[in-house]
Amino acid sequence: MAIKTIASLLIQVRTESSHSIYLQEPGYFNIVSSREAVRERNVLLVTRPGKEAPFGWKALFVSTLPGFLDPRELPKLLHTLIDELRKNPGTAVVIECPEYLALHNGFRGFFKFLNALRDHAMLMESRIYLITEPSVWNEREFAFLRRMED
Repeated sequence: MAIKTIASLLIQVRTESSHSIYLQEPGYFNIVSSREAVRERNVLLVTRPGKEAPFGWKALFVSTLPGFLDPRELPKLLHTLIDELRKNPGTAVVIECPEYLALHNGFRGFFKFLNALRDHAMLMESRIYLITEPSVWNEREFAFLRRMED
């Protein structure tokens, strides 16, 4: 009898997805507040120089300084990320500096980049994690970002 009760509770928790954040499988595009929300082991991190990538994560550094990917070259960044996803399907892409990319490209250009990346991630069975906070964006921009979540 106790097993039936536990099983029915688990089914109930899973069907009430709005209250079961930790039981949900992440979608292809996810807005998170920190690296700790990323559960995958195979990760490609897009970040600023000076930040360390966790052990096992591959990092792409974005900066206007020589020797780094230029934040204004979103097509080049997109091409690099797509190549990496083709080589390693299932790799999670974590974008830790979305505000920086939007600053250099405008929100519209950045949003187009995210849509293209999301389409490729879906084809490669990968996930995108955007590390950000709602307070950084204006209400309209954040609503657009939220609509990209599955």
